[in-house]
Amino acid sequence: MNEREERPLPEMTNEDRRDMLYLEETGGLPTQIDRSRDLFFRFLLGCPSRLNLLGDLLNSLFSVRGCPRIEQLELRNPNLPPNGVNLKESRLDIAVVDEQGRHLNIELQRENHKHFIPRGLFYLDKLFIEPLGGGEDYGKLKPTIVICLLAFDLFREEERCVWGFRWMSPEGKILTDVQQLFYVEMNKARERLLEICHRAELDPDPVLTDEERLRVWCGYMVNDELGVRLVQEVLTKDKVFREVNAAEQSYWGTPEYRYYQLRAQMAEMDRKAIEETHIEEATAKGMAQGMAQGMAQGMAQGKAEGMAQGRAEGRAEGRAEGRAEGRAEGRVETARNLLQMGFELDKIAQATQLSLDEIKTIKARMSD
Repeated sequence: MNEREERPLPEMTNEDRRDMLYLEETGGLPTQIDRSRDLFFRFLLGCPSRLNLLGDLLNSLFSVRGCPRIEQLELRNPNLPPNGVNLKESRLDIAVVDEQGRHLNIELQRENHKHFIPRGLFYLDKLFIEPLGGGEDYGKLKPTIVICLLAFDLFREEERCVWGFRWMSPEGKILTDVQQLFYVEMNKARERLLEICHRAELDPDPVLTDEERLRVWCGYMVNDELGVRLVQEVLTKDKVFREVNAAEQSYWGTPEYRYYQLRAQMAEMDRKAIEETHIEEATAKGMAQGMAQGMAQGMAQGKAEGMAQGRAEGRAEGRAEGRAEGRAEGRVETARNLLQMGFELDKIAQATQLSLDEIKTIKARMSD
């Protein structure tokens, strides 16, 4: 196996290499690994020599969901060819096939976004039809599973952390299992890590259940202090986690990986700064529009009432009501602007101080 297979680094330009060497010499490279980054995820679980680690993670999940276990995995090309009218090409994080012929796509997702769920369905369908060439029999279609490991809470109101979806009628009749989609909310899965840690400290070689193994995996992947400690210091007799720890040391000892983590972190900071600027601009625009509309309505109402109760008193009251109505209308207008820009509902609620139910109502009215 060549170094390129074992260490899937992006191509590095001469300028990149000069920057990396300078940062290494001056102490500018990151000092702490971020295990929730795609590059480390693919290095750890997407290399031919470490597919046993991926199998351990997947079997922990499948056991929790009551799915058949995996005995053997083979890497597939993660680049799905373009098809359809738009000829959209897709690159998966990790693509494998098991001994049962099931095609699996494992994705690591750091943040939620507007099109996250549709994208998962797109990958599921594209991976499903990929083996079928023109004029071939539908029997060539293989069972397809997409597993999304999430570093955020997708279903915040629910306590469970593992979700499985397949074709089923509202009455509970299963149509087929040939397509399945799993979401693992890793932050929720960290629960009970303290209990596992205490037991492991009393027993140097504890037997973990598959559910407990999944929790340790999730804690480790989201940089949870207990999850990392379990892998690095506590479960030292566990063959799989001992190999995970060795792989991490190899990864972090390579300056190229630290350099690309720094670049990913900087790109993420730039994107968030742009996003915050858009929110501020939309908020200012919405508040200005709302204040103008509210003031106009309030002044008109105040003027009408002031004719009966006194011009001065009516105008004062109209201004007060106008400001209140303007602020309320401004928040609504801001919410409309942010919805049109594709922001998530919870971020819009945070920016406007409106409730999620109010945001959903505004969104529904915009669709009418």
